[in-house]
Amino acid sequence: MSQFLELAEDTFIEQINTNLAYLTPGQNLFDQMIDTIRGIVEIEQAKRDRSLERTIQVLGIAFGGGAIVSGVVTQHIDKPFAPINFKYPVHPLVSSLLLSFLATAFIWWVAGRKWR
Repeated sequence: MSQFLELAEDTFIEQINTNLAYLTPGQNLFDQMIDTIRGIVEIEQAKRDRSLERTIQVLGIAFGGGAIVSGVVTQHIDKPFAPINFKYPVHPLVSSLLLSFLATAFIWWVAGRKWR
């Protein structure tokens, strides 16, 4: 029984040393692989953040431009607000709202093309 234990102990110690000899050089490769994956994840996160920032900037510019156009158009309305009647020309409120939407869409398009 003691001979078996000595043989088993020697065999296991030799096997453990062999496994360590194979795995120790690969440990650096695993560390490099983990660092590479972390770098890729950080780069992708930075791209997403930049894209979100651009989207917010473009929307801010578009809404600001639309608000300016709406403010300018409403200053030139001479008619009092009356019920909308489709028999007569377009109500000033409708034209102001339409011009504001069109200006917002145009400025959004121009700003979006500039940053792509």
